[in-house]
Order: sequence, then C-alpha cells, then structure tokens
Amino acid sequence: MFLAPAVAYGEDGKGSNAATTLGWISIGSGLVANLSLVIFKAARRTPILRLVGAPGIYRSIAPAYRPVLDFHIMLNSVGYFAGMAHGLMLIRGLDAVSLSLAIVMTVSMASGILLRFTSGRDTKLFGRLVHGQFVLAVLLITLVVLHVLMHGFETG
Repeated sequence: MFLAPAVAYGEDGKGSNAATTLGWISIGSGLVANLSLVIFKAARRTPILRLVGAPGIYRSIAPAYRPVLDFHIMLNSVGYFAGMAHGLMLIRGLDAVSLSLAIVMTVSMASGILLRFTSGRDTKLFGRLVHGQFVLAVLLITLVVLHVLMHGFETG
C-alpha cells in the first residue's frame, strides 16, 4: 500500500506524471480486486458446477473464499489510498465529478471496513446493506469513467 507513491515517482524519474500514475494504479487495482471477487462469487453460484461436480466441487472452492476476500480488501485498500493521493496531488483541479468520486469511494471503503472488522449484528447488517448496493457499484463505475473522460488523458 505504501509503495504505490514510490512506484508512481519511479516511472519517469521526475515525478511529473506521479499523480496520473497514482490514478491509473487506483483504477487498475480496483478493477482487479472487484472483478476477482465477482468472478469467484459467480463461479460459486454457477448451476453447472453443481450439476457436473455435485457438491464436491462447490465444497472444494469454498475454502478459497477467505483468500479471495483478503485479496479484494488488500487491492481495494491500495486503490483507495492511491486514488486519494491522486486527488490530493491534483486538488486544484477539483470538480463535481472528482469530489463525488472521492465521496463514493470513501463510503464504499468505510462500509467495507465496517463489514470486515465489526462483530455486532446491526453493524454487520448496515455494512452489508451499504457495501453490497448495486447502485453504489454502478455509481462508482460511472464516476470513474466520467473522471477519466474528463481528466484521464490530460498530461502533467
């Protein structure tokens, strides 16, 4: 997580592209983190797996859920902090889309932290309701695409 800024500054040796690189690190890590979890969950629920392998295949991939979830949490944390560093480095160019993106990312991250690290039934339910919202995911994707279209191809 802490190496993302070092990687960004190491790209061209001057640091002129650091903010842009952090933005792409954020997008890339978020994409990999979320697609890996979605694909794993879809594979678990696929009726073909149940028909072909009966419960044996389902039980054999069930223990992999925790490592996939940990991978999701780790990469999304990297993406969140890289995205926030990107935003802070470019704070002078703040617009409504960028601010909305930062808010949605923060809500998603905070609800994920609640879901992962709390044990209370009501808190878990709240975290699950907020973090698992399809609308939140669609809003996040839409804001990222808008942000990239508005700012992503500008140079240093």
